[in-house]
Amino acid sequence: MSSEILQDKDFHFYPVRKPKFEFSENGTSKHWMDGSAYKTHILNTWTLFFPDGERFFIRSIQKFLPSIKDPRVLRNAKAFMGQEAQHAGEHKKTWKILEDQGFKIKAFTDFVNSFFVNFVEKVLSAKSCLAATAGAEHYTSLVATIGLQIKALDQAESEMKRLWEWHAAEEIEHKSAAYDVFLDISGNYFRRMITFLGVTIVFWAATFIGAEILLWQEGLTFKWKTRKDAFRFIFIDEKVFFHATGAFFRYFRPGFHPEQEDNLELSRIIFESPEHKYKEIA
Repeated sequence: MSSEILQDKDFHFYPVRKPKFEFSENGTSKHWMDGSAYKTHILNTWTLFFPDGERFFIRSIQKFLPSIKDPRVLRNAKAFMGQEAQHAGEHKKTWKILEDQGFKIKAFTDFVNSFFVNFVEKVLSAKSCLAATAGAEHYTSLVATIGLQIKALDQAESEMKRLWEWHAAEEIEHKSAAYDVFLDISGNYFRRMITFLGVTIVFWAATFIGAEILLWQEGLTFKWKTRKDAFRFIFIDEKVFFHATGAFFRYFRPGFHPEQEDNLELSRIIFESPEHKYKEIA
């Protein structure tokens, strides 16, 4: 499979779902992910920067809707925007939990919003923003795949488990949407790779710096368990370093396409389970 837009037999479509998650401060502990402050705050950090990041993704795609030539790509682009809008809304609901637990998150979320609106979208061209979205989706699909493959979320508290499984499964479903729009509009390899280098720096820096900010607020930065959990997350349990390194170099292949990542069955398993039956709104 080359980096050309897929043939019909390889193309899959997906719906926009409307979940109903019920979050409460009393129903969510501070360390809801496997009792680990470090792993919890990695996911909390994604919760803090995903909403503004996903709105940026939507804007980057929306600008090109009138220019998309392939009707299959257009259909999936619209579904991608719908799914990302749902992700942004559901994750933002959990911000109040963090605030009620005593975390100061406004400076971080304000910075993330300003970074996308006042820096990325002002400095980069529309096509480069689209390429950045395609690159970021490569990493969100990666972390979704890691989490679902090793069933890491089985150690999360129930409603957070449902939130992250739903989000992960949809990230895998729509992993090709932005990439296919980029191919339809431009497909320039140099633009794709230059923006991916920037995405790599921003995504992982935001992830690890954000987690350290939350850990600092709890006074857990220099605790042995914190550092042990960090090491295990990066190198042993989730093996994030090794998976991310492999994903980085795969994306550099001229013939790369997200559908070469054989992970769609992980998404299907989630949505076939009774706890993940949602109303489809588009």
